[in-house]
Amino acid sequence: MSAALAAAAAGVSAARAASAYTPFPAASVAKTALVTDAENRNALSNEPGRAAAGVMLEFDLSAFAFARTPHARLNLGGVERVPVRRPGQSAGAARCAMHVLAVAPGGAETLAGSLPGGGKKSCIVDVTDAVNATLAAQPGGVGGGGGGAGGGGAKTIRLAVRLAGAPLPFEVYALADAAAPALELASPQGWPDDGCERIAPVTAGPVVYREACLAFAGGRDEESVLPLLYPAKKIIEVVLLGAGEKLREGKDWILRDGRLVLPAGTAAPVQITDEFFLVERKDGQGNITKARGAVNLQEGGWYHERQLEVTYEPAARDWHWPAALSGIDDLPRAKKLLAAKAPLSVVVFGDSISAGFNCSRIDGLWPYQQAYGELVAGELRRVYGAPVTLMNHASAGGTSGHGVTQAGAQVAWFKPDLVLLAFGMNERNEARRVAHRENMEKIIDIVRARSPETEFVIITPMPNNPRWGGLDPVKFIRDEALKIRRPGIAHVDLTGTGIALLERKNYLDLSGNGANHPNDFLHRIYAMRVLEVLLPRNNP
Repeated sequence: MSAALAAAAAGVSAARAASAYTPFPAASVAKTALVTDAENRNALSNEPGRAAAGVMLEFDLSAFAFARTPHARLNLGGVERVPVRRPGQSAGAARCAMHVLAVAPGGAETLAGSLPGGGKKSCIVDVTDAVNATLAAQPGGVGGGGGGAGGGGAKTIRLAVRLAGAPLPFEVYALADAAAPALELASPQGWPDDGCERIAPVTAGPVVYREACLAFAGGRDEESVLPLLYPAKKIIEVVLLGAGEKLREGKDWILRDGRLVLPAGTAAPVQITDEFFLVERKDGQGNITKARGAVNLQEGGWYHERQLEVTYEPAARDWHWPAALSGIDDLPRAKKLLAAKAPLSVVVFGDSISAGFNCSRIDGLWPYQQAYGELVAGELRRVYGAPVTLMNHASAGGTSGHGVTQAGAQVAWFKPDLVLLAFGMNERNEARRVAHRENMEKIIDIVRARSPETEFVIITPMPNNPRWGGLDPVKFIRDEALKIRRPGIAHVDLTGTGIALLERKNYLDLSGNGANHPNDFLHRIYAMRVLEVLLPRNNP
């Protein structure tokens, strides 16, 4: 039994995410260059013919009581567009990427996190690995007095924030509040540190680890039966996902004939079917009424706080997802680089799903699970021992048409070895979906014009909630994407995978917002299916 499962069996519960972050304000904020018309701002710029401007932030983490954190996020506050005038230039639709780099005492820089560029009311970048490297450093160790990625002391970290990608006219932004930048570190108390278990395929092995469920019942005095992928031989744990607390066998749950049953009076958050889709509506006068909707769309941690995770031993493996469409042999260059433990650069390019919306780390909730792109990169590092650099340039609301305008600046400029290309969810209306294949091919052409050796994994979108427009549009998008056949291109059919999951699961077991985003469990499914392509065939 793994350490994570042993901890679960011993009854270890996790600390609730609320108030679990310790903020560390920037000890210093320094501009790394000046920008005409913005000299007095903490400016970020990347314009043709001009020195790129950014900010250097330094944080003292010596007061953090732990040697590791499950999540470190750099909160820059708002990032706003700076109006500048450039005679003879015109702004285009393309935007750069925002990169955060950990700066070692000797000046060497390592990418710590990234986002697509542009103005943002709230700009938060995941820098967990860089912060953990600093926390693990010991005084007098390697790297300038044990500073790791930091500056002066053993627990000091310096982070450079700047725009990257093709230089673009008028690409000038600034921190809205110079005093706002802070590093926020989550406490590891009760955290399971279960990355290996989360990435293990759910279709094989002795245990299904933390399968997500949302419990429904017809009334408050009725029991609820949770739909699992497989009949259960033994339930190892049932966890309240929002709180990280274990439910008790007998009182909160029962295993009956291979099915997991929540009796009336359970401590689990059981949803009443007739009430669940009653959503609040506000009229022009501000009056609030409730009306029944097709879906209950809720962002943030709303679904997370109502879902459960179940770990169990299956009695039979009587369900499988569709066979993989591609393998590592379809990506010969990536295969060669990984086998040689050579550096591999990866860009994630897609919409809010790929950006990680509704995974628990993005929402700052226990257990701080990463989005699928980050899960894939971490597993590639573990299996191959290769240095994998991940740039996540996926953007909320993105479409393949929008991707065409951004592919040069945010993808091609970096000449990545591999692109995880995943658009489609926002293209389900007829006008957009008919252009999906053409736009995806344009993106590939734009990237390969600058970087001919770049390879691609095309990932079709998860199904939307079937109650929200049906599944025919997303199936059409899937079918069009799978027609793209060129050397150095692999395919992952998440549409078909999601539809197969619905044979055994309710849609709301898999969704992070009730409509079109994955929860932690489905982000894991995304990663598992992508890794079927990228890992050696004989990898367990």
